This record gives sequence, C-alpha cells and structure tokens, in this order.
Amino acid sequence: MKKIFLVLGVVTLTSLNAGVYAHCHYGSSSCIYVVRSERTQNETNFANCKKHFLMTDTTTNYYSNGTRRTFNNHTVLNSDGSILLTNCSDIKHIIFENKHYFIAKKSKSYQVLDSNGVRLTIRNYKSMSEIAPNKLLVKQDKYYGVIDLHEKTIIPVKYKSFEQIGQNLFLTKLNGYYGMIDNSNNIILKNEYDKISPLYDTYLLKKNNKYGLADLDGNILFETKYEKIKRLGEYILVKNNGKYFVLNSFGTRIDNAEYKKIRLERNELQGKTTDNVYVKLAL
Repeated sequence: MKKIFLVLGVVTLTSLNAGVYAHCHYGSSSCIYVVRSERTQNETNFANCKKHFLMTDTTTNYYSNGTRRTFNNHTVLNSDGSILLTNCSDIKHIIFENKHYFIAKKSKSYQVLDSNGVRLTIRNYKSMSEIAPNKLLVKQDKYYGVIDLHEKTIIPVKYKSFEQIGQNLFLTKLNGYYGMIDNSNNIILKNEYDKISPLYDTYLLKKNNKYGLADLDGNILFETKYEKIKRLGEYILVKNNGKYFVLNSFGTRIDNAEYKKIRLERNELQGKTTDNVYVKLAL
C-alpha cells in the first residue's frame, strides 16, 4: 500500500488505513505508525472484597519502528454486574472501618471515590497512594503531603520530595533541605540538613560541611560536628579534630581511643598511636 504523509506542524496525525495511524514530526523524514493492535479483556476480584470486581481492557499497539505500547482501561462493577466506575487508567480498592473506597486515576489526575462512585476529593492530584490506614500520600503541583480519605490534611502538601525509608519514617525535602517525618506529621529530624543518606544500619547526616549519624529510627547518634564520616570496610570511620575512631555498622564505637590513622589490614582493624605504632583494635 502506498503511503502519503503530510506534515503540517509540530505533530500531525495521519491515517494510513482503518485503525492504523502515524505520528509525524516537523523536520523528520519518516513517520512512526501503528501496524497492529491487540485487545484483551480480563476480570479480577479485589482482595477481601465480595461487593466489587474489576474489568480491565488492555490494548497493545505495535509500531512500525518495532516498539509497542500498552494501555489499560479499568471498569469497576458491583457484584450484581452494574457499572460503578468507568474509564480509569489506574484503580486501587481500600476498605477502612468496613467502608469501601477507590483511588482512581481519571483524566490524568487521581481522586478518591466512595462505594457509590461519589467523588470525595476536590483537588486534582498527580499521584496518590495509601501509606497507612486512612492516610494517603499525594502529589499536587510538584509537592507532596498526606491526606485522609475525605481529604482532611494530615501533612501539608509542601514537600519537594517524600520518600518512605522505614515502616513509619519518611525522608523529606523542604526548601532544599532534608529531614525526617512520620505519617502523623511528627517531625523526627528538622529539615535543616544538606544531605541525609543511608550508611549501613545508620543514616549519614551532613550540615554546613560537617557530618553526623542517626539510627534507623531517626534518633541522633552523633551530632553534625565531625570532619568526616565514611565507610571503612564493614565499619564506619569518623574523623574528629584530625584524629580517628571507628564505629560498627549500627553506629556504636569499637573502643574509646582516638588514633592518628586507622586501617583495615587483612580484615583486622588497626590504629596508629601517637608513637606511630599500629595496634589492634579490640572488637
């Protein structure tokens, strides 16, 4: 079949034949078009729910450049077969206090709906996920926060990043600085650190070019006043006023001495004393 493409602007949608289309870009010598489409339909049950089930239509497009893309369209039905929700590109089912809720993505935004399909949230969210019962992590206008199923604010939508790092611990970024918070808006570490990163069974803290450590629950082990904290094999090496001491992976000191230098020689910790002699550190 002879194909004729007409490029009128930045993107032109050109029909080749029934069900086959091409995307042509200005300045491009070729168009990428759909050569074949496949559609499947699958019915699944929601976990722990006998009142609703999910119908998923999956369309897979195969393109002329050898790539393919898959699109899902979800429909939620009641147990009697009546339609509750349609045209959802993503759907999650939640049961809280014996009530049924849905997190649905419709028209590129997320919303919460009740068991009658009534929308409970007013604002449009870029993303939404359940992090605890009746607590939803949301993203709106490039910022993160936490709301409940009826859109009551639990944590203000003000954080640039919001990453779960523990069962109920989150690493946040606010105005360029890092901190830690739990899902009830209790501040574990204020957003005052230049960097927070995992270091074995601790978190390395950096503030004003000084370093410190926190444990996995966010409790401070060492204030940010040290010149350097870094890995030494499976240990943690700390530099303080030009001298060194060593911690185990949990941030506990190996001994109370400080050394001019510490090395790991054949998996044996050795410290250089003021006499320039290396001694074995007692573990």
